[in-house]
Amino acid sequence: MALVCTEITEWIEEEVSKPVEEWEERQEKRCKDYPWYDPRGWVCWFVTILVKVVRWVVVIVGKWVTRTVCKIVGVVVEALVDIVAGLWDVIVGIVTLDWRRIVDGLLRIVIGGVLGIIRLGRIVLLGDTIDYIIEEINKERLRRYVRGLLEAKYSGDTLSQIKEAIRLDHGAFGLRLHGTAYRTKLDSETPSPREPGVPNLVVLHEQGAINLRALCGFEFPEGFWNRKRYKTLKKETVLGGGGGGEFDNPISADELDTYLRTRGAEGPPFIVLPMRDGVLDSKVSTAREKGRELALMLDFDTEIREVTAAGHIVHTGVPSAQTRFLIDKFDRHDATVDPAQATTDLCHPIMVGVFRYTNTLRGLASTLHATRCGLNAHDASGVTFIDNLPDDIWKYVPIHELGHYVGLCHTDGVDRIMYSPKTNSWWRGWAIPRTLLNVYLQGEPTFTYGEAKGAWDYIVAHFAPQCLGARPIVITARPAAAGPAGAVA
Repeated sequence: MALVCTEITEWIEEEVSKPVEEWEERQEKRCKDYPWYDPRGWVCWFVTILVKVVRWVVVIVGKWVTRTVCKIVGVVVEALVDIVAGLWDVIVGIVTLDWRRIVDGLLRIVIGGVLGIIRLGRIVLLGDTIDYIIEEINKERLRRYVRGLLEAKYSGDTLSQIKEAIRLDHGAFGLRLHGTAYRTKLDSETPSPREPGVPNLVVLHEQGAINLRALCGFEFPEGFWNRKRYKTLKKETVLGGGGGGEFDNPISADELDTYLRTRGAEGPPFIVLPMRDGVLDSKVSTAREKGRELALMLDFDTEIREVTAAGHIVHTGVPSAQTRFLIDKFDRHDATVDPAQATTDLCHPIMVGVFRYTNTLRGLASTLHATRCGLNAHDASGVTFIDNLPDDIWKYVPIHELGHYVGLCHTDGVDRIMYSPKTNSWWRGWAIPRTLLNVYLQGEPTFTYGEAKGAWDYIVAHFAPQCLGARPIVITARPAAAGPAGAVA
């Protein structure tokens, strides 16, 4: 819902928040300047002139009203959805004797209710209004900063085209990037390269390379707080009622045991996904919304790709292995082989939902260029991430990794998107008062103005001008000169 509010205000700015120029007619009295006794000075006349008027104020007020009303509605709706969904999980958990689902439902009710109160309170207490004013100021500051970066590097038509593409002078300012959000997939019918007559998943499970029961959501070896919402789907045709919503046709634990016991000879064919559709949608929506704080207009297609190698199912979290994974499975170009195409890949960010890491990682980024704060360069670009509960905390993982993608590093403070619990402190500066102030102003983790500047430093330095909006240079071949007797030279 917050994303909808953001897009509405951007649409208003894009369509209306330009200098609205209007011509108005005005009359002026004209007289000749002669001595009082000269009759020619006794006659005056009126002249009609056109005056150009530029208006801005109504647009700014309209944006603020639209944003405030939309956010109030959005906060109430989100809180109600969390509470109702949590109650449903509790009821289903009681009926099915699933204590994990009962706990998840209770947590969703508590977290949804608390966040709803905080978000509604900050709107009522004008925290959102103050934050809106700060956002508008920082947006103009960032425009000026980016203008300086671009004018220091580009000129002529290239500069003009980039400015127009990112709406630097008017409209919704930001770099438009179209990416793809992938989910990896396991297929029960894919044959093993070692034993062609046996499914690959069975062989990997028997070797201990994967735990298929855990990947299908029937065992939880990583503990309660590291559970994933893996999704299994039978391949058989199922007639639905056409009521919408996420489609479910999972396999049972007994069906999986039959599949493993018979080495794939019995049991329904199925696929396994690392997260449910709604989970991916939540993470993509969060990435799109929070990317705007860096002046990045992110838009994602979604796609599913099958993986078969054990290292592509259970990731080690080693950056070099991830880089190879992105190149081999997702068509990213190797910078050591084709640096120009690897740079072009930056225009199309990808984030890949994987099943799990062997360590405690929840996401990993491959950056094409080294950064000033110590991130190493890799041979390809892209990010991976896993699912984890609860959503209100871990939905920020993909946009955190995309922050690395554009050159940002970890920082202290749980109120920041780039915070890492593995390497950074929960608090920064003057600790609790600063965090409470940010909760009052933003209500959720954010990027700062300084991080937006850092992202654009990286973008302008390393992204191709065509990625920023410059049109490719078209080279027209000269016609071949005619030789003697009409021959072509």
